[in-house]
Amino acid sequence: MKSPISRYAERKLDGRPDTSKAVTSTAITLLSPPVPEPALPTTTVPQYAGPGRTSTRMTRVLAILQAEPQRLRRSREIAELLGDVTLVATYRQLARWTEKGMIKRVRTGRYAAITQETIPLRDLRKR
Repeated sequence: MKSPISRYAERKLDGRPDTSKAVTSTAITLLSPPVPEPALPTTTVPQYAGPGRTSTRMTRVLAILQAEPQRLRRSREIAELLGDVTLVATYRQLARWTEKGMIKRVRTGRYAAITQETIPLRDLRKR
């Protein structure tokens, strides 16, 4: 038995035309290209903590992270602030320092300084 009412009979009022229409004109909008990110170096400048050298890459990264302890920094952002290291080398160094417990990885690609949490002592007089 056939249904007397077609399920496609009712047309929604969504703004589409009921029949095909010929395209008579086309508008093309040109967008300006996005602002390029600063280029990272292609090679890493070696860091030697020799005599007379007090600023190693690790101390510079710690200074960056401790300047704003609540802010989570991206690997790329840290590499750009350092300016003398490739992004791949930054990934490796941050992973190594995280394993050693020098910095903490909060989530994928986000790093923060390790903050010292103070635990209040219990009041022993309440016994």
